[in-house]
Amino acid sequence: MTDSVPIAFDNIEYLVGLIPVIVIGWVMIHEGARRSLILSRMIIVSLLVIALAGPYYPVTVTEIDETPTITVLSDETASMDIFESGTAQGIFDKLQDTTPARMEKMGGLRSDIGDEILASSTGDDHIIVVSDGSNNFGSDLAETIDFVSGTGTVVYAVIQTPDKNDLSVEITGARTAVLGNENTWGVEIRQAESNTTYKLSIEVDGSPVSSQTVTQTNPIKIVGFSSTFQLLGPHLITARISSGDDMRSGNNVFNKTIYVVPKPRLLLVSPDVDSPLYKVLRNLYETNTVSSLDDANLTDYKAVVLDNINGGRLSGSSIGKLREYTASGGGLLVVGGDNSYDYGDYLDSSIEAILPVESYSSAYAGSVNVVLVLDISGSISAHEALDDEKAMAINLLGDMGGDTNVGVVAYGGDAISVSDGVLPMSSHANRDALVDRVSKLKTGYGGTSMDEGIITAARMLDNTSGKKYMLVFSDGAVKDSFEDSKIEISSMDTTETEMIFVMLKTNVVKEREVKTDNNRGDYFLKVLADQAGGDFIQLELIGRLDLTFGQEAPDLPEGGPDAYAIVRLDEEHFITRYLNISGSISGYNDVTQKVGARRLVTTSMGKPVVTVWEFGLGRVVSLSSDNGYQWAGVLYSGENARLLPSMINWAVGDPRPEDGIVVYSGDMNLGSPGTVIIQCNEMPTVVFGGQDVPVSQTGERTYEGVIEPDHIGLFTLQVSAGGVTLEDTAAVNYPLEYRDVGNNPDFLEAVKRNSGRVYNVDQARSLLFSDIRKNSIMASEEHVSLGWLFLITALLVFLGEVIMRRANGIIDIKTRRKGRGQ
Repeated sequence: MTDSVPIAFDNIEYLVGLIPVIVIGWVMIHEGARRSLILSRMIIVSLLVIALAGPYYPVTVTEIDETPTITVLSDETASMDIFESGTAQGIFDKLQDTTPARMEKMGGLRSDIGDEILASSTGDDHIIVVSDGSNNFGSDLAETIDFVSGTGTVVYAVIQTPDKNDLSVEITGARTAVLGNENTWGVEIRQAESNTTYKLSIEVDGSPVSSQTVTQTNPIKIVGFSSTFQLLGPHLITARISSGDDMRSGNNVFNKTIYVVPKPRLLLVSPDVDSPLYKVLRNLYETNTVSSLDDANLTDYKAVVLDNINGGRLSGSSIGKLREYTASGGGLLVVGGDNSYDYGDYLDSSIEAILPVESYSSAYAGSVNVVLVLDISGSISAHEALDDEKAMAINLLGDMGGDTNVGVVAYGGDAISVSDGVLPMSSHANRDALVDRVSKLKTGYGGTSMDEGIITAARMLDNTSGKKYMLVFSDGAVKDSFEDSKIEISSMDTTETEMIFVMLKTNVVKEREVKTDNNRGDYFLKVLADQAGGDFIQLELIGRLDLTFGQEAPDLPEGGPDAYAIVRLDEEHFITRYLNISGSISGYNDVTQKVGARRLVTTSMGKPVVTVWEFGLGRVVSLSSDNGYQWAGVLYSGENARLLPSMINWAVGDPRPEDGIVVYSGDMNLGSPGTVIIQCNEMPTVVFGGQDVPVSQTGERTYEGVIEPDHIGLFTLQVSAGGVTLEDTAAVNYPLEYRDVGNNPDFLEAVKRNSGRVYNVDQARSLLFSDIRKNSIMASEEHVSLGWLFLITALLVFLGEVIMRRANGIIDIKTRRKGRGQ
């Protein structure tokens, strides 16, 4: 099988030699030289120059390897105990009878699946991974699959259904807490199956604080809880789960140690010393209140709070100090009001340059669901259009608002779900993951099943509410799936989903003789767009889609002219992760989020209320409502009252004092080394659980020790330097191998987006080898030289010229003789 592209040259730069040939010939002709002779010589020399440039006809030759090389990786680590054993061996035995195959096994308490794939890959081979995909050691699994795919290795996954359920518990959240502050943590419970009931108990310093019965229907459930510590130093939080539907008890208890530090010093710049904001800060932090920044030494404080300060009251020197302070790692919270932001001359000012928002009205385009359907067929590859298509998709992803949900589907011979459903763009992690997955898409072999892509995208949108869009990209080579695509569109409710067909203008049509409109890609896509009642767009490969989803809506108050409902937009950020935001505010500053900033809380119509970003080494929070005195009293009471300390704690970052001994440590898992970092003026001694820990210097005033725990429990950590000893406590919990239970969806997505497939056990036994043979297509480009053609043509022109001159000479001689004879 061959695919061809136009003529190419080994040494295309030689073609520059045609220029002097043409110039010299033109000059000689204009100086009176024989026109026919000069033209002949120009043609001959030009043909010789072209031949020297090495013209060739590139031909892509594809061959199927009848006996592909296969490696079966059998994951026999502890996390696989919930599955039936012997599955990998059965697949290996079946394959070994038909093709060269070998089997590698992984065991113990570490799952280094990425390393094993890397070690087994030889390029242009096939690796079958029988595993749950829970990689907890060594190379990143998804990145490894992406890498080996580039060498020609295809990775397949065989997944199993658990024979029994397994539950694990873990506590997540900050390691340090501020004295007297209400701090929030999350208890994450994972399960291998889809439905279970268990008892969850939480203790703080050995005293029960919560006990509840939980029914869980998702693989992961997060239960938030809060606690306030009134004593400095180490404390302990313990979470326990118990269930009759759980095969392993070793991962049912988790200890998290907390180190409580003194209240950090804050600088509050405010004209109001009676607001809810002021009262909260005075109660929870060591707060110094001033009316101006001019005389303040900012380095004495962990964070600065500007409360309803007009831009005109901030001198150039004050803003310069604030900018340097923030860029060097200080925290900044800027609170709005009737004298701040859009009411305080912030627009295009020096203070605004530090902030994550700009002080002009933000337009809101309502919440929508968008699925991008990308063409990764062979024709896209042949015309080198995939990179341009991916660039268009990545630009669209970058332009999506935080209140948009986006999914990505790719289709070639089959359709694959690049994203796991539609993902909220309020999460930077989701946006980055989609950009990464799209950037790593590769073209496959086979046809162009646009209908399969439309089916997969429609399924994604079926489970969503609100406005729905489907953007279908194609180069127009959809003749084989055209009728099936029409059938699928006819079965859809196109009044609910707006379809946009985007045609990439490659030369896929130009290379073929086009006799009727029915052969043209733009005809196909126009018909589909008309049937769907949607739009048809043609783009050059270097083009960019400029689309706005939804319709602008005014920010009308809900519940009356003075009530704007507030919502938590971002559920993953430190500030809002465990908070339930509710209620209404009566006013806000109308600002617009900057590129790179992150909206956490908005009005119901998308207007920013809490927006954050990082400025240099520091963190900046914008609260674009007031201090609770007029507009935003609801933010400082009830459950919402946890929002302000969460903002302050995030802006502060590390609340520990920076003088004396500063120790950075954390809890560990059995089998995984832990690290303790110490900042002090001399080499410290470190003792963990009564054992000395080797320490090395890694920087100025920075030392590091590595701890290798050998059993589970609570251990005392002592750090001594300069006659001062600091005591802490560290927990060693169950091995990481017991934390992630069940099949890992990220592993399966990495396999699918790299042209591999995912099988259950029955499919693996019946279909795997035939599919591997289909994927054992080795493509190579052969150069069919065309230099001989130009050389022969030059010789023929030369011989023709000689023959013509010889014939003309003979005719002249005969003519002269005949004249003398007369």
